Amino acid sequence: MVFAFVLFAAGAVLAMSYSFRTTASGRLHGPVTFEFHRDSTTRAKTDIQSFGVSVRTPDHRWKAVWFIEGGHRVTQPIQYGVAPAGFNTRIPPQKLLSGHTYLASASAGGGGLSSMYFRFQKNGAITFPDSPD
Repeated sequence: MVFAFVLFAAGAVLAMSYSFRTTASGRLHGPVTFEFHRDSTTRAKTDIQSFGVSVRTPDHRWKAVWFIEGGHRVTQPIQYGVAPAGFNTRIPPQKLLSGHTYLASASAGGGGLSSMYFRFQKNGAITFPDSPD
């Protein structure tokens, strides 16, 4: 429910927002980390205010599997399931599974938005599809 509100709010400000890049690394059953960068540079983006991961359901909806908010500055990559200092966990982390498509979404100060799809192969390798289907 909270994540749906974030997506609605993000859509409401889309006309006056900007985007940035989110990247992920790691393996299934190992730490999965997310980093944020400005589009035009490799400089880290640190003003992340909320971050969430959702899973694509069989009926093509999204169900939040982890959501954190309330932060003002991220000084290192966010590890799945570990809320950085200053963030509050709104939806506790659920186990990530192979064969499912996930959506990672972040919001930043000034209306910035970022999202990316990822999934895990049976061998645990992370992949990045262009679309959820």
